Amino acid sequence: LQDLTHRRSPEEAEAWRRSLPGIRNAFSAPSFSSLDLYFGNVGNLALEYKLPAMPSWADMVLLGRHQERPSAVMIELKHWITQGDLPGHTEGLMERHGRVDGHPSDQVRGYVEQRTNFHSAIHERNASVHGCVVFTRDPYYHTYALPPNKVLTDTFPCFSLEKQDVATRFPNFFKTRLTAPDREFAEAFEKGVYRQSRSFVRQVGEQILNRESSPFVLLDNQRIAFALSKARVSQAVSLRRPKKTVILIEGPPGSGKSVVAAKLWASLVTDPDRPEGNVVVTTTSASQNSNWRYLFELASGLHGAGGAIVKATGYTPLSTQRFGSLRETFPTAFKPESHWRENMAMLRSIDPNFRSGSKDNEFLVSIVDEAHALINPEHSEGRGQFGFTTALGPQAYHIIRSSVVSVFLFDPQQGFRDRENTDVGDIKQWAGELGVEIIEEISLAGSQFRCAGSIEYSNWVDRVLGFTAEGASDFSQSSVPLHSAGNEQGASAGQSRETAHGNVLSGLPVPNTERFLPFKVGIFETPSDLETALRAVIDQGNSARLLASYAREWRTEGVALPHNLPPQLMDFNIPYSTGTEIRNWAKIWNYVPNGSDYTHFIQAPEGSKMHHDPLCEIGCPYAVRGFDFDYVGVLWLSDLKWSASGWKIDPAHVFERGISRTISKAKAETNSDGPAHAALLRAILEAYRIILTRPMKGLFLWFE
Repeated sequence: LQDLTHRRSPEEAEAWRRSLPGIRNAFSAPSFSSLDLYFGNVGNLALEYKLPAMPSWADMVLLGRHQERPSAVMIELKHWITQGDLPGHTEGLMERHGRVDGHPSDQVRGYVEQRTNFHSAIHERNASVHGCVVFTRDPYYHTYALPPNKVLTDTFPCFSLEKQDVATRFPNFFKTRLTAPDREFAEAFEKGVYRQSRSFVRQVGEQILNRESSPFVLLDNQRIAFALSKARVSQAVSLRRPKKTVILIEGPPGSGKSVVAAKLWASLVTDPDRPEGNVVVTTTSASQNSNWRYLFELASGLHGAGGAIVKATGYTPLSTQRFGSLRETFPTAFKPESHWRENMAMLRSIDPNFRSGSKDNEFLVSIVDEAHALINPEHSEGRGQFGFTTALGPQAYHIIRSSVVSVFLFDPQQGFRDRENTDVGDIKQWAGELGVEIIEEISLAGSQFRCAGSIEYSNWVDRVLGFTAEGASDFSQSSVPLHSAGNEQGASAGQSRETAHGNVLSGLPVPNTERFLPFKVGIFETPSDLETALRAVIDQGNSARLLASYAREWRTEGVALPHNLPPQLMDFNIPYSTGTEIRNWAKIWNYVPNGSDYTHFIQAPEGSKMHHDPLCEIGCPYAVRGFDFDYVGVLWLSDLKWSASGWKIDPAHVFERGISRTISKAKAETNSDGPAHAALLRAILEAYRIILTRPMKGLFLWFE
């Protein structure tokens, strides 16, 4: 298994050693002798099966037939200590060792629903898909079947390796699901690819287009961009021989790129004239991926709707595991990342079918949101362990290769991490190499649907941070004189040139003050005052979050109960004066269950700490990029400072791991005006641009 999967951690090896013999013994029980189960040949039993186009591995998949119909049973093995575990607040959650964790039956449900609606062998043979959980360590799992998880475990039950389960419950489960071999189906399943159920994605798309229930709403120029994009895509795929096409949609924060992406996807999958083929939304980060999947399921009300979301890492022709095996078999065949074109040519000679990755034109349409975060390993900062095979080339190249039509939505000034290094020029070059016939460019510049529609405010942010030609050389001339708020809300921006902006916008068009609600901007004396103001707007029914750049270490990463830590152990522990005493204001960074689920901070689902208190955590630019809230409280920390000569960066106060190489270079550089400092400054300015443009109604600020 280590050789096949290239997963060699001691913890995983120990889990395999302990769990697989127990499973072997379970299937060797006399109660299975009458079921005519047959798992003797390769293909009928898949261990560590990688789901096509998904970053997921199923522990076991058993394949065969039941009542003349092909059938698959997916088994999730959990070598857990389960004593003391309790049901969570809502279905799909458990409380384990003091922390909220996902219910393993819900994990299995995700596997089953994705295979049911997104697997070629399942569709072609009208196969049934089932799933269960087997606890291979403790037999104490009765709390997993209690409400609110009873209905979930009735469908996707839990078993242990204790005597009664092995003798009765486990074989009874198979008697109604898998009773005979089916070699042909097993082999087809193992070779299966990502393929959408057209009827299922149509249901999802119809709900996303439903104006009454959809979280995705198009406004003004977004409608123009959407209509133009849809026309170009429809034109490309409607031909008898579809033309390979690339569409580039560029827009600043708040211009509605994500909404255009969602509506474009929905309009395509509900079009009865669309030719056969997969239409997917492609994500470029863990935060974006988990939240897009959540929103698709929320909008449609259908479990498994998140299967229409594909990570950019899934387009590489081979998984890192399969590529590692090839390198061991052909040790001199492949070269470093800078020679990726030669590596691709070699791969096509050795393994032209790309057994574990995406094939040429496998997707009809790929819509890539936040495309500025795509990784290009042609440059050193794009090389490393990023979840895809960097030696086979850039992510954007493979998206174009694997898609008839590729739609990239991007803002070049939001790619602040070292590895986020793909630009429009790169995409055009790779498109040319791949024979793309049409390259369309669409701009959303001038549109603003956050910040109460105040283009003036978003323009001001770009001037202050130096992203536009006017500004940044003299902060006093380019800044807006904001009202010091104390415990009160600040002045309104975008409402009146004289009251909110002074005269600094004299060179810009006079804003239409009747079109938008006022955009509030306030500065507060202490972080406690800022939090009090945010709680006041939350009490009025608004959404709100606390945000900061990367001027604090993530000390609570991996802590089971970070919210319960004493203030001195939290990521943020800020002393402030009330005038009569010194107090401490303490928070943690955004909590990420399982290391990749950012929905807890962004969506605050029921059962999460954020659902009960949306100000109990502080979000980072990576987590919130692409999302917005009514009000945002920003902590402007000591990483970014203004001096008479302009913006200055302090490398000692920057802790973002995604720019660790740039930080190291800046720390080693003696000249604070040197190129390494300039590169780090640019990255942090981009991070501040992200958090300053998240609010819909108001921005509250505290300066360290």
